[in-house]
Amino acid sequence: MTQITIKPLKDTESMRRVEALQTEIWGMPDLDVVPSHQLLAAAGAGGAVLGAFEPGGTMVGFCYGFAGWREGRPLFYSHMAGVRGAYQLQDVGFRLKCAQREAALAMGFDHAVWTYDPLQSVNARFNLHKLGATAKRYYIDYYGEMPDALNRGLDSDRLEVDWVLRSQRVQEAISRSASARDWEEAPYALEGRPHPLGVAPGEPNLALGAPVVLLEVPTDFAALRQRGLHLAQAWRAATRAALVHYFRRGYRAVDFLLRPSRPHGGAASLRGDYVLVQDGNED
Repeated sequence: MTQITIKPLKDTESMRRVEALQTEIWGMPDLDVVPSHQLLAAAGAGGAVLGAFEPGGTMVGFCYGFAGWREGRPLFYSHMAGVRGAYQLQDVGFRLKCAQREAALAMGFDHAVWTYDPLQSVNARFNLHKLGATAKRYYIDYYGEMPDALNRGLDSDRLEVDWVLRSQRVQEAISRSASARDWEEAPYALEGRPHPLGVAPGEPNLALGAPVVLLEVPTDFAALRQRGLHLAQAWRAATRAALVHYFRRGYRAVDFLLRPSRPHGGAASLRGDYVLVQDGNED
């Protein structure tokens, strides 16, 4: 995707194109779209709005963040990042986030945060594995009821990630030089089990004390939700119970694995596992 250009957005027309992309990517109703005037204000007051463009000038993705303050220290809050469907999984999102990191560093930030749905395995893999972020904060029903196509009918639980912009971990992740880790011996805090509609969550194991534990989530959550909302709600409840419990005990999510599934997932499918490490136990 070397033909894609990433550049900062500062004019009203570009911000209106970002409005349109929000509707296209997430199916947002008009009232939930971040408006162009807010995007302009953020871009001019310690934030950044970046666009990804085809050679012909069509905008195919964007990311948006603004200056924040927490616990007496500045941080960069990355509120939105999205790519049109035909360009997803083609490194456009990765290039946008790398450009956002450079913009945040240039403005003097060394720490960025954002939230995502912990049941969206593509986002988990992207945030934790490709970008080198970590997560240890779980927010229950963070946004309240959301009417858009991706979130309707489920509590809007979110993980908040920490992206330590100058850290060795992040630099190795974005340069793709990080060494692979073997987590095979770690016990499971949550595993899936066979279900007629796909994979259902088992009972969370909240009694583990190992330095590393794994937590399985569906790799096709959007499709599973379409097949059975009750099953999606069961996954929400089970992952919430496990993640909240282990975060309170000093664990944090440091990676997300995609590996061949066990028999209940189907011969050609993958399973997705969070890697939770107890503070002080990661090299």
